[in-house]
Amino acid sequence: MPMKRKILLADDSPTIRRLVRQTFADGSFEIAEVSNGEAAIKAFEEARPSVVLADIYMPGKNGYEVCSYVRRHATLGATPVVLLVGAFDAFDEEIAKKSGATANITKPFEPGALIELVKSLVPADETTEPEPTPKGEAEKKTRLAAADVNPTTPAGERPEDLLGLEIIFKDESEADKTSNTISDEDIDRIADRVIQRLSTQVIESIAWDILPDITEKIVREELKRDR
Repeated sequence: MPMKRKILLADDSPTIRRLVRQTFADGSFEIAEVSNGEAAIKAFEEARPSVVLADIYMPGKNGYEVCSYVRRHATLGATPVVLLVGAFDAFDEEIAKKSGATANITKPFEPGALIELVKSLVPADETTEPEPTPKGEAEKKTRLAAADVNPTTPAGERPEDLLGLEIIFKDESEADKTSNTISDEDIDRIADRVIQRLSTQVIESIAWDILPDITEKIVREELKRDR
């Protein structure tokens, strides 16, 4: 039966879940969200998502285990699974490969990067659930693809200089086209330019969004030390 493209999002961070909802607020994907791995496994059969986004560290089942469950599913085993990795989390690439993860992306991520990654894994004309895929073909589709997480600009095209940084290097590049080093002075100038371009409201919004996650990671580390 035809159905709208859907993302099953499993993450215990309300901030990340809100960010994903806002990222796909255009309605291109329906979002089914849960806060732990057990709930993700229970919701998977009913949701029949086009792609799964799963945090590697959650209460109950973690993202690796959620991915392994998806791969063992009789009819939906080919569903793409993207692992969400916290900035302070230890990502185990070997376990990710064994679980059959399709890709991974680091949190907090740029909305544009997540959109491009998800759309690269889900055909634009997909309106039905993923078709059953032979085991050999499913394994080919579940290789981790770093290139998908870090999309590049097509050859011959120049990315838009939103921060106006090109002018900083204009004189240096004209003087020495063979130099690939960036001086401390250049770094300071870049930082100043970025800060100037960001409004106070934007900076405060970013700070309050990432603060809960950073605090959570610090508490987890302290609890590990006390054990």
